[in-house]
Amino acid sequence: MVRGIAFAIASGICYGLYTGFLTLAESQGVWADWFAGVAWGGHPALSAFAITFVLAALAAGLNDVFSGIWSLAACAKNRQLGDFWKTIKTKPGRIMILCAVVGGPLATIAYIIGLNSATAAGNPGVIVPIAALNCAIGAILGRVFFKQELNGHKIIGIIICLIAAAVVGGTSFASVGGDALLGCLFAFLAAFGWGFEGCVAGFGTILIDYRIGIAIRQVTAGVLELFVMFPILAMVSGGAGQMVQLVGAAFSEPYILIFVISGFFAMPAYSFWYKGNSMCGAALGMSCNGMYAFWGPFFIWVIMGLLNIGGLSAYYPPLAPMQWIGAIVMIIGIFCIAVNPLDLIRKNGNGKEAVNEQ
Repeated sequence: MVRGIAFAIASGICYGLYTGFLTLAESQGVWADWFAGVAWGGHPALSAFAITFVLAALAAGLNDVFSGIWSLAACAKNRQLGDFWKTIKTKPGRIMILCAVVGGPLATIAYIIGLNSATAAGNPGVIVPIAALNCAIGAILGRVFFKQELNGHKIIGIIICLIAAAVVGGTSFASVGGDALLGCLFAFLAAFGWGFEGCVAGFGTILIDYRIGIAIRQVTAGVLELFVMFPILAMVSGGAGQMVQLVGAAFSEPYILIFVISGFFAMPAYSFWYKGNSMCGAALGMSCNGMYAFWGPFFIWVIMGLLNIGGLSAYYPPLAPMQWIGAIVMIIGIFCIAVNPLDLIRKNGNGKEAVNEQ
């Protein structure tokens, strides 16, 4: 149980690190020129469509392709590559592929669009607590699609999460403006996709080793994002020429290594979540993982501000005080969805009575 909780908490921390390094990668070199809307490398400035959608698909694809490579390396280290190929052909393997379709091209790209919009508004960390609504949305979707129980403590937790999200989003709009609101809307779409993924993934992850499961998910997501969604969006935006130019520029700079780092942390962000859920139960595992509502803004602040790697001030605030409070309150709501507080109180009470009787 203790090890399972440790894995689940570590997954949330890794998710925060993945978000922080991904934000950093998109603020350096040619990426900074792209988002600034200026000419780059002898080419004209990108259109608003390309900045919003094409770059998000490219960033998501790079991150998840590198994450998939890291995941395959972990399987190779544990001599599981043969099992990887065999599992893809099974029903649980196909379910993991479905999860990757929803959680990758749809949710991850939406998440990065939200992250980029909030970054343009000067507050990238603000969308992370909104994306953390996936736990609440997963509980609702589980009730709608799979008739899962939605009892009192889960309803209370969902309400707490929604109130906290309203505080974070409302404060963002008041202090930053429309770009932050756009980011929060796309973060909500990401939460919806990841919530659906969480519902569906339950069956597959029970029957698949967590290393193989994450390898299937990340490889599938990376391939779909980089080799399907990105080319389609690039063709819509500026044609095949623009697609080749963007990829060439991204790989020609040393900052591509930051995507390698973000992909490295994306791998345990998901695999530790799967492992933690299998060891301490999905409910408790999800509540510990949901702490990325705090860890995401925290590591953006550390990497972009305190360490000044991103060229921002050490006093750079990823969240305003009310938004930090909203993130913490959301963690409480996630905990209420996952675990009935009354059960914990009764369990502690029974333990004390047993000690007194002895």
